[in-house]
Amino acid sequence: MKYALVLVMLLAMPCWSQTTSTGKANTTGPCSPAVTGNNNQFSITCQGIGKEQGQQMLDILNRILANQLDPKAVMAKLDEILKAVNPNLPTKTYFCNGEWHTVGPSAGAVQQITTGGDDATFQDMIRLNNSAQYADLLKACLAQINSAPEWLTPRLFCGLAYMGIGNKTKAKEMLTEFDSRTGPAYDVDACHQMSVYLHGQLE
Repeated sequence: MKYALVLVMLLAMPCWSQTTSTGKANTTGPCSPAVTGNNNQFSITCQGIGKEQGQQMLDILNRILANQLDPKAVMAKLDEILKAVNPNLPTKTYFCNGEWHTVGPSAGAVQQITTGGDDATFQDMIRLNNSAQYADLLKACLAQINSAPEWLTPRLFCGLAYMGIGNKTKAKEMLTEFDSRTGPAYDVDACHQMSVYLHGQLE
């Protein structure tokens, strides 16, 4: 399916509190959360994770926070490591319009392909771009980058949105990130058109 994308070139009210009585809280399950003591300390106890493993996980989280690392970059690197350790893990591939498929082993098959997603969000971003609603487009594409970081098309729309509001630096950052991760699935129709346009305007 081809999509028509038009690229526009633009050089307390106070709350009443009430006292409630609370009973004893009991939780069950593999990971049981509970508030303990008088200082609202929140503990989560997970069965199957030993003290040493728990401390290792805590050390990793503390290191991420101490070094102010980008959580998305950390997760992307973890995905690379997992694929290297277990190359048989299912891989998820997004297409330009937001649809996707996963390929990998399942309980009942050596190799299974699962498809999903739709192009509703993609169409909405096209509509916002074509009507030059760049502020709304920026909100929409940033939300998609947050919720579906593996889908690269929103970075192109964010590039267009930043161009539209006059921020070429951020537009170039989005294009660079797209270029560093793109593949054949994005070299079609609207995505190709957006990429070519942004490269022409930013290079």
